[in-house]
Amino acid sequence: TLLQYHFVNESKTWTDAQRYCRDKYTDLATIDNMEEMNSLINTVNGIYLGLAWIGLYDDLNSWKWSLDDDSFNKQGERSFRRWYINKPSWNWNGNNLCVYFSGIDGVWWTTSCSLTLLFICLDSRVNATEKYVPVYQYMTWTEAQRYCREHYTDLISVRNEIENQKIRSLISVYFYNEGFWIGLYKNRSWSDKSNSSFCNWKPGEPDNYGQNISCTTVSFNDGYQYGKWAAENCGEALPFLCYSTKSLTSSHQYHFINEKKTWTEAQRYCRQNYSDLASINDMKEMTVLLNTVNGSYSGLAWIGLYDDLNSWKWSLDDDSFYQ
Repeated sequence: TLLQYHFVNESKTWTDAQRYCRDKYTDLATIDNMEEMNSLINTVNGIYLGLAWIGLYDDLNSWKWSLDDDSFNKQGERSFRRWYINKPSWNWNGNNLCVYFSGIDGVWWTTSCSLTLLFICLDSRVNATEKYVPVYQYMTWTEAQRYCREHYTDLISVRNEIENQKIRSLISVYFYNEGFWIGLYKNRSWSDKSNSSFCNWKPGEPDNYGQNISCTTVSFNDGYQYGKWAAENCGEALPFLCYSTKSLTSSHQYHFINEKKTWTEAQRYCRQNYSDLASINDMKEMTVLLNTVNGSYSGLAWIGLYDDLNSWKWSLDDDSFYQ
């Protein structure tokens, strides 16, 4: 893995932990796959039993419409919502959340985008015969979005209560008990803006019924839940995990020493304090080396390449030829 994880055994709120990681390392931990998850677990490796923050959080204001078109959504219309009891409540196993419309009363509910439901497309083309098109086929939210974009304009955006009622009136009485995808969705975000979709939730998590339970912890408690994720209140003070990036371009880390030494002294110094004088395998590593100095010095500096004066060789390396 290219990420190096750092466990910080100081209790901080999620926001304070984020600030600390950005100051000292790169950011709160991002996890792309199971290999990185195991690397993160090994960083803690029994020194702590409890919960610790990582970088995944739920921005409660991040709802978006699939149709991102200002000419369709006038000012304020993007923010129309028709939640059941004024706010979304959900329990969804994944990093994204989609909204469906209840056929019987037109209120909106949230669920995992990987469920298969019926859906409603918007047809805003000039020659459209019907603006709202219920589609009585079961698809995931993403499949429904693709279908609507191929055949019509997009999944439906609902701008006001009049439209919401109009859409409800179009749904066949046979499907009143069904849910229909609409175009509203949101993603959980990583603190460093990574687009990783990897998740490792405990069963029944993340449970966002409490509106402010929107930050993510890893459990280091013993038992079968070890290493699993849960949503917690962001204001809770917990230890946390940061990450820093190992050089993406090089297996070498270079160190510039601004002390004057002969080549042999420099070699001795590097071997004592690091691995050796710098070796460079390709142009990528050369760039990493240049970035290490990065304007802090103008002049010449030793690297590990040298000419051994006794190293003459014959092209023909054959002991039976040379007596």
